[in-house]
Amino acid sequence: MRGMRRTAGLLMLGFVGLGSVWACGDREPKPEGPPAKHREGRSEVLRGLMASKERVDPGALKGAGEDVKETPVSAQPTPAGTGGSGRPDAQGWAAGRVSWVGDDEVLFVDGQGEEREVRVEEGSRLRRDEQSAQLRDLSEGDEIRVTYEDTGEGWIARDLEAVPARKEPEPDPTSPPLR
Repeated sequence: MRGMRRTAGLLMLGFVGLGSVWACGDREPKPEGPPAKHREGRSEVLRGLMASKERVDPGALKGAGEDVKETPVSAQPTPAGTGGSGRPDAQGWAAGRVSWVGDDEVLFVDGQGEEREVRVEEGSRLRRDEQSAQLRDLSEGDEIRVTYEDTGEGWIARDLEAVPARKEPEPDPTSPPLR
């Protein structure tokens, strides 16, 4: 009797297992990844990013603006405090040793040995020894690091940080010679 119960139990488990396999096998496979609506949204975002990087002929822009000259421009000001400092992003940085300081510009030799010129304007921030400084505080031989904006006509300093020139230590005449 026990043998029949075991056999009947095993048959029932087999039928249940086959039934579940059969039921799972009839379903259509679930699509992988996000739904089509999400993929289309992502594609639209990527198209917008790529369009913002496209180069446009300036001559074509001038011609295109002729038909909208009569259109009034909205006088609504940009809301204050929308983030950032209000200054454009810096385009690069360089470091080197000052070779000349003018009224509104600094010449320095960068790490590759090239002489660079950077203009200092009213909005430029100058620091020396972790304190605010003036252009006249810089001197030949000072080490500088400058964050600049490239205007096409030259570099304009946004942030210029100077470290005073370090003098090479002179040998002590009382010390014994090295062998």
